[in-house]
Amino acid sequence: MIGSSYTFQKDELIIPIHDCPALRGLKVSCHSLLPGLQLETELTVPKRKVPLFKSLTGLQVANVAWHRSDRQLLISLKNEQGYLLLQLYGINGNVFYLNQQFDLIEAFRKVRKSPVCHQGDFVTADSLTVTDSDFRQTLQQHPDFTIDKIFSHLPIPAFSKTLSNEILYRAGLSQKVLVVNLSENEIARLYRTYNEILAEIERQQFYIYQEPKALFTMLELRHTGNLKPAFSSDLPGATQFYLALIYHTTNLEQIRAQLHSRMTLSLQQLQRKLSKQQTELANLPTADEYREWADTLLSNLPQIHGYISAIELPAVSNPEQQIHMPLNPKLTPAENAAKYYAKSRQIEASRAELQESIQKNTQLMNELTDQLKEVESCADLKTLRKMQQNLPAQIVRQADPDRVESKPFYRFLIKEREILVGKSAKDNDELSCKHARPEDFWFHVEHGPGSHVVVRNPHKENSLPKELIEIAAGIAAYYSKAKNSTVVPVIYTKRKYVWKRKDLPPGKVFTKYTKSVIVKPLNPKGINPT
Repeated sequence: MIGSSYTFQKDELIIPIHDCPALRGLKVSCHSLLPGLQLETELTVPKRKVPLFKSLTGLQVANVAWHRSDRQLLISLKNEQGYLLLQLYGINGNVFYLNQQFDLIEAFRKVRKSPVCHQGDFVTADSLTVTDSDFRQTLQQHPDFTIDKIFSHLPIPAFSKTLSNEILYRAGLSQKVLVVNLSENEIARLYRTYNEILAEIERQQFYIYQEPKALFTMLELRHTGNLKPAFSSDLPGATQFYLALIYHTTNLEQIRAQLHSRMTLSLQQLQRKLSKQQTELANLPTADEYREWADTLLSNLPQIHGYISAIELPAVSNPEQQIHMPLNPKLTPAENAAKYYAKSRQIEASRAELQESIQKNTQLMNELTDQLKEVESCADLKTLRKMQQNLPAQIVRQADPDRVESKPFYRFLIKEREILVGKSAKDNDELSCKHARPEDFWFHVEHGPGSHVVVRNPHKENSLPKELIEIAAGIAAYYSKAKNSTVVPVIYTKRKYVWKRKDLPPGKVFTKYTKSVIVKPLNPKGINPT
């Protein structure tokens, strides 16, 4: 008997089952990570839950059938009470309660139309068993196939690549051998191996492989080499172990990918910065030249008369060499010399600063390169999380791929026009005074507080279409204190006729040349963009 169904996590449905000692409930998951159906032997009812499928409570299960070639289960209910259809399609999965004519009564996730369901497509018994004659007939029908592809054409419901690889490995046959080239002994050995593996599957033993990726099988795989699986004869226990492994592996890969992305991007940024600094250092003039100019000016002060723009004098270090020096005609020779001394000190300081920065960035690049190698080879989740926490703050700020700059407005595209709505009083000021252009149209409720609404006007039109005016005004009414009113008066004008004084509080502005329109509040999220 079906109990009170409920959900307490997004995309998960719990269907309790009563009067069944071996089963307490069904857990249908529509998560992208690990979708599917899980049989629960124990159910812990959460404190907070949302009841669903109330009309199913108390109904009894008559039969369970499955689709022969699709991931669907059909649960028939007694006394012609209808059907429960489980579509186990991952993020596209759903659960439907259908009447006896397969019309939709209720769905777990919202749908626009009823699912297409034909009872004749579902079976209550099926098998992977193939007779010797059917097996040989399939081989004869596809002589030009390689034997790794022949299994998908057998008259059975499904066949996995892992299973075909194991059969061929145990039979001692290459995957790429053509069917036509198989000898009678090889065909007999292949069929015998196939049946031996089916018998092994019937033993209900479960194997979980952790490498190279998580894999749940009812068969000990020999073609994987020396990989040792975890073994269990308890299905619920094996399932829980597999789920924990999947989530652990996924978290590990997500953190590794995030760290790798951040660190790689940061290394690229550091490399560009380092190259730029090295170029600047190479092009930096020498401080000795300016110092020699200053020394030369001071040693020849008696020979320099008046305010001049340039002069040529013998160098202090080498009197036979003449130095041409540009001068500031508004300064005295002594002041020009002091300016060149200051320039020399500035260059020395810049050189020292650049050299120190280059040294730090080079060291940081080396550390990041070593850490990146550790991230790529690390298989421990705790270690990766610790590395994530210890990542330098400047790397997180510069290289976080998920970091998005916050905007002071909501953006909507309606009737091929961009409409911007301020998020708060302070954001209204930034929208109207910084982001809006003079020819854009500006809307606001006539009385009371509300968001500033700006309609872009790229072609600098003198007016907007009537429909667009009503839409923009309706949005301004919706994002105001009057959003629950039946009708709201809204004013509008061009942005160039809106201004603000420094003494006004956030959100307050002056306007002129305004027009007024009375509209109903309109939620922009419910408007067709076209």
